[in-house]
Amino acid sequence: MKKNDIISIIQDNDISEYYSLKHLGIEGYAFPDHEALKIVQLCKLLSIPILGGDVYSWNDSTIKGLDDTWYYDRTPSESYYNYVQNSCNKSESYIKTYKNHSCDRTLFSFVIEDQLE
Repeated sequence: MKKNDIISIIQDNDISEYYSLKHLGIEGYAFPDHEALKIVQLCKLLSIPILGGDVYSWNDSTIKGLDDTWYYDRTPSESYYNYVQNSCNKSESYIKTYKNHSCDRTLFSFVIEDQLE
């Protein structure tokens, strides 16, 4: 498995619920909060930094972007280990505290670092 491949993370682990964003012109997937939190933990274990992500709504079987995002910027003095931990912690916190009452279900997508040290 390429460590930084979200598709491999999905296939090689117990990620059973995810939705393609291809109909929105995006090569990627969105996950309900419980699956998104699993991905965050897997990224921590695999030392994959999460650069940020996007939030989508699921209403009447339709996925739409909510224009809500989060991101993490590595500081110049931050070790790679701390970078991974801090970026994953920020993602976890964002997902756990995100509230949107205008949709049936909230979905999250990830941007992960594609070049590992």
